[in-house]
Amino acid sequence: SSPFFGFWSAMPSRVIYADSADKIPSAPVDGLPTLVYWATCNLAQPIRYALECAGVDFVDVRVHWGPAEPTAAEGMHTPGYKGMWKERKVELAKTQLFPNVPYFMEQHPTLGDVHLVQSTAILRFIGRKKPSLMGGTLAHMCDMVLDQAIDLDWAMMDVQYDDWASATRWCTEKLPDMLARWDRLLGEKKFMVSDDLTIADLKAYECFRKIKLMEADPAVATSTFASFPRLCGFVERVESEEAIKRYMSSPQYIARPLNTAHAQWK
Repeated sequence: SSPFFGFWSAMPSRVIYADSADKIPSAPVDGLPTLVYWATCNLAQPIRYALECAGVDFVDVRVHWGPAEPTAAEGMHTPGYKGMWKERKVELAKTQLFPNVPYFMEQHPTLGDVHLVQSTAILRFIGRKKPSLMGGTLAHMCDMVLDQAIDLDWAMMDVQYDDWASATRWCTEKLPDMLARWDRLLGEKKFMVSDDLTIADLKAYECFRKIKLMEADPAVATSTFASFPRLCGFVERVESEEAIKRYMSSPQYIARPLNTAHAQWK
């Protein structure tokens, strides 16, 4: 079961736990910007951070992957797994071009009805609400760092979803070179692009948070990330940002699961 039953509100975000297809919205909930994703961190977590940093009052709809839990034998192909979403997706396809999660909806004052899919498109749209989140004159670097962080995330997900037995080897053999490059990029700056927090930092931070959780797992038990003190300092600085600190101490924050139920490690 999920810790998110029903509906509650707090500033600046509200959470709906969608445990039936009719709770998956086709329009902004109560006229507020609305994010829809699984009841996990994964692709939506940096978006949640960005919404908090931009000071957006939003609704966070977290969709359960039921009605069936995936079996060991059939995994993501288990009958009924993600069935609730698949049922709702058929209806959403009648009015939406590319029904997928995450998706974001907003009744924008100048753009009108905004409906976005693709996690990076959503992240950039939200970043533009607070220009400093896009890197200012260094927007080109923000774009590159964001895409590089996405590559790192997908590399991790390959291990977490399909090859968890290789996690220790991945953390000791492949991760050091990856992190060394991130360490060089960071240098003596406060954040990855400059001394101002950007959406790229939020994505990179979430990747590093997941790495730390992976390495802390007894089945992995490595300490590669800890050997990069500047990256450790970066993580601490992101977590000390007022909006992030407030969000992470609120009941709306979720630290786990990182992935949906068919992943080998969550």
